[in-house]
Amino acid sequence: MSRNLPTLLLLLVSILPARAEISLILGPESVPCFGLYEAALRVDPLPAGNPFDVSVSAVFTYTNGPAVPVDGFCDDPRGALYRVRFCPSRPETVYRYAISISADPSIRFEGSFRTTAEIGPEPVVVNPGHSKHFQTAYTKKPFFHLGLTAYHLLDPSNSDEQIVNLLDYCVEHGFNKIRFLLTGYPRDTDTRSSEDYEYGVGDQWKRPNYGAPPGEVNPLPAWEGQPHAYDFTRFHIPYWQKVDRAVAAARDRGIVATCILTIEKQDLPQEYGAFTDHEKRLYRYAVARLAGFSNVWWDLGNEHNEFRTPEWAPQMGAWMKEWDPYGRLVSAHGYKEWNYGNQPWAGFIITQQYGTWFEVNQWALDYAGIPKPYVNEEYGYEGTLGQPGHGQNADLVRKCHWAIALAGGYATYGDWTAGTPFYTGHVGQGKAPAQLKHLRALFETLPFPEMHPANDLVEKNALCLAKTGTVYLVYLPEGGATTLRAEAGNYTITWIDPRSGERSTPQDTQGGTVKLNAPSATDWAAVAQKK
Repeated sequence: MSRNLPTLLLLLVSILPARAEISLILGPESVPCFGLYEAALRVDPLPAGNPFDVSVSAVFTYTNGPAVPVDGFCDDPRGALYRVRFCPSRPETVYRYAISISADPSIRFEGSFRTTAEIGPEPVVVNPGHSKHFQTAYTKKPFFHLGLTAYHLLDPSNSDEQIVNLLDYCVEHGFNKIRFLLTGYPRDTDTRSSEDYEYGVGDQWKRPNYGAPPGEVNPLPAWEGQPHAYDFTRFHIPYWQKVDRAVAAARDRGIVATCILTIEKQDLPQEYGAFTDHEKRLYRYAVARLAGFSNVWWDLGNEHNEFRTPEWAPQMGAWMKEWDPYGRLVSAHGYKEWNYGNQPWAGFIITQQYGTWFEVNQWALDYAGIPKPYVNEEYGYEGTLGQPGHGQNADLVRKCHWAIALAGGYATYGDWTAGTPFYTGHVGQGKAPAQLKHLRALFETLPFPEMHPANDLVEKNALCLAKTGTVYLVYLPEGGATTLRAEAGNYTITWIDPRSGERSTPQDTQGGTVKLNAPSATDWAAVAQKK
């Protein structure tokens, strides 16, 4: 379609007026590879019925390339505007597209754009050569997942500025993934008494919403209407536009945005129902609106085992894979057990397991045989208590995160320090983030995808990860001494302080039985690198 082509007048027969004027709003002439191209249709006069019943679709192609079908979405509560978003995956390529509207499939709007040589923020995918790990889609750079939980990042009380502040905090502390809710009721209208609490959390969290400031942690208004009386056929556009801005801000900072579709609190999933048109409308709208952002992952439902049957996640996951033209990574957060094995809809394993450093290491090892990355999304939130679970102290947080990594897995941190509960999306007061960034920094210097858990090479007080004969990483959660049984050869031993990231001067040693003595009586890591 020429950019000077006059507005098309179409005779439409669905819920649109008998004679509707629809104009194509072209996107930019060029975008970076993995950038976001967006075209739109403007409708005048407005649809007579529910504008969300009008469907818009597009097909994007390039020379000798596959056709990529993309759903559009309504972006105006009156139906005046429909958008189509597309994420191109090839640099210096001319893409062409055709857009159709459900009212008259015989009418097509056509356009084109070109990608530049610039590579924008890449999607993160599973490493096909090392299926327990992630990498970037184009440059194939290993991606060491270090996640942050911020369920109510999109709370109506949170301004765009506050969201950006939290994302900048993520960058400062090395978090390259943030997980947050798209829909859900919190506990501020819950029927639980103020005496209820979870997993030994102290008094300051016994109050509803874990002690959040008044007016925060509100229902996330994804639909028009009021909580417990939403109109599930109509989406609340200003809220979704806020979602757009948050996801885009995360993308621009190199942060994966895990969009959790829903949560079990206060029966919201029961209100719209399982496998209903309402539920499918929500999930498909989210895909149409957000999948074009290169940094999106999907979580089908937080603690979904509380509100759905075992058959639900495989079916919804299969639908998401069908609707999402890019194959963004999908999983589903449950509890301790991962019940889906190697099912193809799931891109990675999610568990929620609290325990000692030894236990979280062993639980990750339990899933070593499933060829998918393992992520413990909730191994306990940092607070002030010393025992595993919600509110554990920074030392236990640090040790658990290291222990999961030493099992070849990944994890997500949550902050529950007094006054800044993880629910609210505020910058927290926890001490662990400043320490966990050193974990990521170290692992990004190692051939992590090629290393394997090797606890049999050390004593029971230690954990080991090895690329045998090349490099060994030994972690002593309680300090002390251990021996490493390395292959013969000349090695250097470097000690790393997990709290500060400081490294000792490398010392030469011989392979075989290598004695390791931690510099102090707390946790330390040692890298034995073959010379």
